[in-house]
Amino acid sequence: MYDFNDLERRARQLIAEGAFADAIRIYLFMVDGDQSLDGGYLGWQLGECYEKIGDVYAAKYWHGRAVEENPDVRLASSEARRRLHYVNIDALLNSEDT
Repeated sequence: MYDFNDLERRARQLIAEGAFADAIRIYLFMVDGDQSLDGGYLGWQLGECYEKIGDVYAAKYWHGRAVEENPDVRLASSEARRRLHYVNIDALLNSEDT
């Protein structure tokens, strides 16, 4: 069994080292089966990490999950959602084939 605090400490260390993809792996492991995302905290961390590696679609998704789980505490995720407002799928839908 893993200790949440140990996992969090390691993920933060990886973030400090710039190893965002490895931190994402830890956070995804932590959210597996956690419906609440620990009050939105893990969603916020995932959103931050995904944004750092340039995956704005995943970042927007995880920030949204953080806001859903804890809108008051996840002010940073609400701000990130506003910052990522431009992320959409319009280009995928504007095809002459449809």
